[in-house]
Amino acid sequence: MNEDCSCILCHGTNSTLLHRRDRWRYVQCRNCGLVWIVPRPSVAELAEQYEDYLPVDPGEIAEWDQMMMPVIHSSTHLIKARSGTDGGRLLDIGCGFGFFLREMKNEGWEVEGVEISPAGNRYTRDRLNIPVYDQPLEDLEIADNVFDVVTLFYVIEHVHDPIKLLTEVNRILKPGGFILLRWPHSTPIVKLLGPFDKKLDIYH
Repeated sequence: MNEDCSCILCHGTNSTLLHRRDRWRYVQCRNCGLVWIVPRPSVAELAEQYEDYLPVDPGEIAEWDQMMMPVIHSSTHLIKARSGTDGGRLLDIGCGFGFFLREMKNEGWEVEGVEISPAGNRYTRDRLNIPVYDQPLEDLEIADNVFDVVTLFYVIEHVHDPIKLLTEVNRILKPGGFILLRWPHSTPIVKLLGPFDKKLDIYH
């Protein structure tokens, strides 16, 4: 069966067409409500797409910083309130230019990022002096139970296999650690986390 015809969440094969845009069809699973696009991009296609996803112009980078400030401040407050500590170890997947990591570093946290966009990776590493991986989390060999918090801001809707990614996130979290997810629309991502044994917070 063509994977495009099967829901990546519940594996149902009954879907409804929601929208067409260029060669893409947006479909929704009639069983669980998840929305995905057809044809589904491959891992290689997604990697190529995000090669130049982030801007390089300093003015545009500054605008990006200001745009993310509400998310950064609310997420920082939430993590501090939930963690009950003065610090910990945090990984931000899809960290962009590292602005959230900068904030958490200033709050006393040990921070690392994952960013496959060369522009974001360079900025985070060279300008903010924050360690950042340039490969997807699934390709890294991070040990089990090492992070207190893992964050994914507007990332989960872009990956080829969200269940695989979140399973890996669960593995690298310490017992009692938690995941903070944000995404731009209300597809039922929360259902992906049913078997997880870590705490989680989810924001649309």
